[in-house]
Amino acid sequence: MTDTPAQLPPELVQRYRQLFRFYDRQGDGELELETDFQPAAISLAARWKGLSPPSPDVFGLLMATYRHEQQRRDADGSGGVDEQEFVASHGPVLAAFRAFPDQARAFIERAAGGFFDVLDLDGDGCLQLGDLEAYALAYAKPTAGIAANLLRMLDGLNLPPEQPRDQLPRDVFLTLVAQYWFDVSPDAPGRWLFHLDPS
Repeated sequence: MTDTPAQLPPELVQRYRQLFRFYDRQGDGELELETDFQPAAISLAARWKGLSPPSPDVFGLLMATYRHEQQRRDADGSGGVDEQEFVASHGPVLAAFRAFPDQARAFIERAAGGFFDVLDLDGDGCLQLGDLEAYALAYAKPTAGIAANLLRMLDGLNLPPEQPRDQLPRDVFLTLVAQYWFDVSPDAPGRWLFHLDPS
């Protein structure tokens, strides 16, 4: 039995709604491949001009991922995904994570790790503030609170003092992603992903 929206933990439902609003570049209450995700893919792929990207076709890689997720979430086959569909699509994902945690973590490593590589322009295994800001800008979101929000998350993880507080290492990024999607604790530092207001 998979989780229905009513069975999803309220803490996670709140995060999924927040993520929906982050993705909704147009602010029209519906996610569309052409108007919300394609512009983001164009923006992120353009950053690799003149560099050696992690894939020969960064734009194509991003669009294939966005297209797959859009189709998975589009319960009524309309081509667009509203907030209710978006939230509901996380029920089976959460159920799978709970049933097969090792496989789910391996999937996060591949999927979120692959996205990390798309953002990590210098390939040093750490996202810089500029990388995080570029991601927000790709979705037409403000960047003013990103540095403070990153600091809040890193401090919440109780990392060693020598860990720089202005960059996001890959392993820490994957921890935060897993927390955002699956950790129901209201104190999980990962809950602040996709928060652009540091307050």
